[in-house]
Amino acid sequence: MNGEERLHRGEGGSQLGVTGTDLIHYGATWNPAAKLEAGQESVAVIVCHGMGQQVRYETISAVANALRTEATEEGGQVDPVEVHLSKKNDAFLARAELNWRDAEKVKHCVHVYEAYWAPLTEGKVTYWDTLKFLFGAGWTCFRYSRGKFTRWMFGGPKNLTIGRWGPTLLLAIVVILIGQVSVGLYVSAVLVQMYGRIIAAPLPLGADIFKWGRWLAWGHEAMRPSVGSGWHAIGIVVLLAVLVGASYGFRYFLVEYVGDVAAYISPYKDSKFDELRQAIQKVGLDVGKIVYGFGKDSSTAPKYEKVIVVGHSLGSVLAYDTLNALINLDNVSSDGQKRDVVGRTRAVVTFGSPLDKTAFIFRMQAKSDEDWIREQMTDSVQPLIVSYAEFRPETLTWVNIWSRMDIISGSLDYYDDPAMPPDLPQHVQNMVDPQANIPLKAHVQYWNNELLRKTLNPFVSSPPNTGQLSVRQAASKAS
Repeated sequence: MNGEERLHRGEGGSQLGVTGTDLIHYGATWNPAAKLEAGQESVAVIVCHGMGQQVRYETISAVANALRTEATEEGGQVDPVEVHLSKKNDAFLARAELNWRDAEKVKHCVHVYEAYWAPLTEGKVTYWDTLKFLFGAGWTCFRYSRGKFTRWMFGGPKNLTIGRWGPTLLLAIVVILIGQVSVGLYVSAVLVQMYGRIIAAPLPLGADIFKWGRWLAWGHEAMRPSVGSGWHAIGIVVLLAVLVGASYGFRYFLVEYVGDVAAYISPYKDSKFDELRQAIQKVGLDVGKIVYGFGKDSSTAPKYEKVIVVGHSLGSVLAYDTLNALINLDNVSSDGQKRDVVGRTRAVVTFGSPLDKTAFIFRMQAKSDEDWIREQMTDSVQPLIVSYAEFRPETLTWVNIWSRMDIISGSLDYYDDPAMPPDLPQHVQNMVDPQANIPLKAHVQYWNNELLRKTLNPFVSSPPNTGQLSVRQAASKAS
């Protein structure tokens, strides 16, 4: 298949400013002269990476591999991946372009974009910021965990049930944090006490290593061994080293992973990270505006017929905020500038998502009419929880993948009206990934598991109005 047949080029592609090779090319984001084959749709995927993922284009690659793998397993003929580079708002925007023909010989072309925000949080969140965030979350949870809580959505305050294990798990996390901080302080105190002796100690030679190790361990009175064995002393030194390594390793995990959550979520109650959070949201919104064609003349704006918004971990919160912002932008635009965001959005796919936890922990606790007015205004910028009919029709499916082995994720129950029938098609479709089965590691296992790719594939390759069937089929195949 030559270059002129590609969706990004169309006929006469070389005359439209597109240069490069068949696999790497440069030019405008959208080619208005592109032509689609019979049965083909133009599809875009916007993916928002999660916390701790620092490598640019990593999530584009992960989504592209998932789609290509599933297309091949479904009997499709998959072409090599293409890369397209364009320039928007004084910045370069890269995307992966996937082309394949399915078993019915229908051609598919999917453009995968990434909202990359990792560098914005690098070095901005401290260890103590993260601890403050977690202890504050724990206090909020226990303060309001009385079996139910109230949240304003879908036209009024809704009574929502708190999972029975939620407070217990959060208590366990707080206990672990207290233990980690205590160990860190204790080890630091020991090292400070031993420091003077350590730097003055002569280097051990031969058999003297046992005496040196015992003497070094005795630098802290509380650690004096009852048995005067050199091996015992060296064992204590090794134990200290292990405690130091574990303490700093845990500290690194908190800052690099949980710290991103603290930076993004804390502004709901603390203004310290307002500017950072707005910068992260701007990354998602800027990519979304390009994909949906905001700010462009209607004749040259991208005309993706289907857009799928994907978010992993904290990226699911960004994906949620981004889609809400795009719907709001559509709502306030003049008729000539509207881009039918709701109608063109085929699906929202979240996995490893903490959205339910953020909804509970950081909601505004309303105690008066004034509080409810503020909460109503806050929720007005989240059209996905304002109206099913207007902003979550049956053609827009929200799938949430989670695992019981992933303490960050969970079933999303706080984004639907509890007064509506539980089998309402517009409700979030929660699915447990059976292959995300290793404690803690489960949080990143989703990327290479069957359920994610079998969920994504129908949304990029099947007609509208088949979403719910596709979701059920995906869950059945993955299990």
